[in-house]
Amino acid sequence: MPSEQSYRKRTMTQPIQQLTDEHGRIRGMLSCFEAQLDRFERAERPDYEILEGSIAYCQEYLDRWHHPREDALLELLQRRAPPEAGACAELEEQHLRLARTTGEVVKVFEEVERDAEYSRARLVEMGRILVDDYRRHLDWEEANFFPALRGHLLPEDWREIAPRFADASDPLTQSPIDQRYRILFSALDEP
Repeated sequence: MPSEQSYRKRTMTQPIQQLTDEHGRIRGMLSCFEAQLDRFERAERPDYEILEGSIAYCQEYLDRWHHPREDALLELLQRRAPPEAGACAELEEQHLRLARTTGEVVKVFEEVERDAEYSRARLVEMGRILVDDYRRHLDWEEANFFPALRGHLLPEDWREIAPRFADASDPLTQSPIDQRYRILFSALDEP
């Protein structure tokens, strides 16, 4: 007969694994985005489809689906283990800050698309801030939030949250791939 711990581990594996897999794709997207910022900074022509796809991915998937699911997990953690949730309380603020920074990058990107030359340096600066903020955020979640979830949520908590993880799938894993993400998706597969 399986132990409570092995049952608990199997029950949580799907949402945690889904988040971990998404973090891997986010890191890949950030690398692609950063490579285009490097080109832009050297006054070379970047792949605007990768830049646009990355920004769209942040706004349309991460801000609307990925982060709200993590926030819902934080709510469960607050009910189950308030002290550990308190240690992870900055999660929601990190998500809000990432959404604000993404919004600022979008505004600057739109200016650059309208040939506002003075905004080129600002786009690189804001893009690098976004990349750095996301990388710090992912590292923080993996070092602090995910272990708290694994250590304190019970099988019934994971069952409760499971429908939230079935609501939306990462657009970088859908088939056929959405046209907005086609070039970004291809870039993720490049060495």
